Amino acid sequence: MKLLKRILLATAFLSSFVSLNGWADTALSWNLARDMYLMTEAAPVGSPWSFMQNKSGVNASANYTLFPSFQAGVCNGKPTTCWRDDATGAWISIPNESFTFTGSGTSFVFKQGDVATHPGTNSQSIFRWASPVTGNINVLGRVNDLHNACGDGVGWSLNLGDTVLQSGSLANGGSTTFMLNSVAVTPTSSLYLVIDRKANNSCDATSVDMLITR
Repeated sequence: MKLLKRILLATAFLSSFVSLNGWADTALSWNLARDMYLMTEAAPVGSPWSFMQNKSGVNASANYTLFPSFQAGVCNGKPTTCWRDDATGAWISIPNESFTFTGSGTSFVFKQGDVATHPGTNSQSIFRWASPVTGNINVLGRVNDLHNACGDGVGWSLNLGDTVLQSGSLANGGSTTFMLNSVAVTPTSSLYLVIDRKANNSCDATSVDMLITR
């Protein structure tokens, strides 16, 4: 886990020399946390990233929709940028300062620059990367259930379109990594990281990392 974190951070540092305009075909990597941290609008022009949810009950990309609300800098009184749906309770966020959450019998820290999400009462939360390139990509990432005092953990899957590449089920407080090499993509391809509740979405705050390289 520490090695994965160091790899992601090192790559983010090296990639920080690439401007936001490097989202397109000239980019060599796309780091979810780095790119989100720089965002000041819900869907920056040229960004391959989208932040979505699925309320249909059927996990198919045709059912994914963008979060209806975006707040930059401060969200729900906390120092975060977020995409959210108050009706379902689902959200995706990235803190611009670290802060401590206390509730449901425990406390934990949302760390500055760490991507976090929470599926809704009846919805999945979804990170979409729409490929701007043709060729092969490598994907490295992590999923970590932050809130271990209650709930039943989360499910996750990494999909290319509607094809599941990897998936898993995390126990409460569990963590896992994923890695894929030489995934063929074109500018019509989309990669989705889907975070889902199990029996319910209680205490399903989840942190994720994802790095895509070519």
